[in-house]
Formats: sequence, structure tokens, C-alpha cells
Amino acid sequence: MDKLKDYFENREDALKQLVQEIKKIDLSNTLILAISPDGAVLADGISKHFNLPLEYLFLAPIKAPENPDCAIGLVSEFKDVVIDENLIEAFGISEDYVYEQASIVYQEQVLQSLERFREGKALQSFLGKNILIVDEGIETGFSSEVAIKTCVNNGCKSASIATPVLSQDVENYLLKFCDCVYSVLSPEYFVSTNYYYKDLPTYDLDQISKYFVGWDQNQQIKLGEKDEN
Repeated sequence: MDKLKDYFENREDALKQLVQEIKKIDLSNTLILAISPDGAVLADGISKHFNLPLEYLFLAPIKAPENPDCAIGLVSEFKDVVIDENLIEAFGISEDYVYEQASIVYQEQVLQSLERFREGKALQSFLGKNILIVDEGIETGFSSEVAIKTCVNNGCKSASIATPVLSQDVENYLLKFCDCVYSVLSPEYFVSTNYYYKDLPTYDLDQISKYFVGWDQNQQIKLGEKDEN
């Protein structure tokens, strides 16, 4: 049996272990950045533990034309785009098509989320700040890459990643773009984020609203709490 299966009991356990890695570094002038609803729960725990500001970066996938389950790119709320070059080559998709779709996705998904949850207000400035991008697990590094790109393009001092688990290959790939990667586990053969957690309920943007200033406060959850709906 793989000793890494169900390595973390839940997000609370993952948070405690990740904190031990993060506490070794200088966190002055640091902003915690969440990039997914599930990861936001962990990001909030780190933000509270170290008394650091927390923000959420809205991202949306750009889907393949014949396969809506396959993301060929991502666009951020700052209109930064990351493309999976291998996929678009394999599918015979042009970059022009991807950027056209990025514009549509931005208008139809990202702007709607911005208006709904942040009333169209911009994130606080990244200029001169150390950004720590937090997620509960990194499988492809796609979301992290576009987040790093956004941070760098907006003048951050440094952009680093903190996650309980990611593969060695993805870690090495992300280190081409970011300053540091902090993790608890970095297995050579990565299965899936769920594989390393015994209990990992999923959340949506409504459920994480209480963590962010100015967001809708109707939904209230606690770290590690299951969604019963």
C-alpha cells in the first residue's frame, strides 16, 4: 500500500503541516493569494495563522472546441492568458482561436464573478509585495502558472507557491517562473489531489465568501466542514 495515500486527514491536518514549512521563511510584506474555491479554505487558514492579508484571484478555463471537459488555457481577471501548447498542437487549434475564446470567457465568466463577489472592485495592488499563492494541491500547475504571470505582470517583488502536495515534475516546472515552492509532499509519481487526503469536501465561490472582505456573507463554513447540500 502506498504510504502517501490519505496522508492528510483533511484540510486542517494539511494546514498544520504546511504551516511548519511556511514558518521557516520571511513573511514580511506578504500577501496570501487564493486561486480556487477549495484552495481558498487553506489560504484563509494560512492568512489567519500568520496574520497576513488574503485576496482571491479569479481565473476561468478556456475549453477545447470539441471537448468542453478539456481546458486548453486559462485567463485571469487581469486578462493574463496561459495556453497549453501541447494540447492546442495535438488538437490543431490556433493561438488566435484561444485568445478569441479567452476574451469571451473573460467577459462571460470572469467579469460576472468579479461583479457578483467583489462588486467589480480590483484586487489590492501587488506592486512591491511578496505574493504567496496557496492551493490545496497542484496537479498540472496550470492555474499556478497563470497566477504567477499575473503577479509578475503587476509588479510583485516575488511570487511563490505554497501547497501541501504537488509532483516533483510540476514543482520543477513552476520554479522556472516563480521564486520558491513550499510543500509537504512532492512525490515523483503524482496521482491526484484527492488521493493524498482522507477527507476533502469541495466548495464553491458562495461558500468561501466569508473569507474575503467585501464578499457576500450569506454562506458560512468552517475549515474542514463538509457541504451537506
